[in-house]
Amino acid sequence: MKVVYTDTPGNEAGVCYRRLDHFFGVVGGATEVVVEGDAPNIVEAYQKRGIKVSAASADGLRLDGPTVAEYVAAGYQASAYPPEGYASRSTQEEIDAAIDAQKETDPLKMKVDDLKAWLTAKGITFDASAKKEDLQALVPKE
Repeated sequence: MKVVYTDTPGNEAGVCYRRLDHFFGVVGGATEVVVEGDAPNIVEAYQKRGIKVSAASADGLRLDGPTVAEYVAAGYQASAYPPEGYASRSTQEEIDAAIDAQKETDPLKMKVDDLKAWLTAKGITFDASAKKEDLQALVPKE
């Protein structure tokens, strides 16, 4: 059974909700626990029993997700960070740096908007309605 400790109890079927300030011990039959808020005593009590505990922020986002570096290392795009349902564990500067590091640098592999920006930065003019193939043909052979 899933047990959720929170200040805003819900009514999800099959879930036992408990208030953070009403912890009187481990709930029997608990197999998974989510703690929404700062309650290290609750986390410790369940972990001592070998029960999986996930921390969550007050808005319900899990706090045990990856950093942007871990997310990218697992093969995901930094622009999709943080994963759905998770709070960010990285600063905005770290996220921005990871996004910049993943940007395509080969103009022939860029998406149309990025390719247009690249051509514009190089001072190369083009028809705004040009197709990708036409834009790629404007890339100088280096």
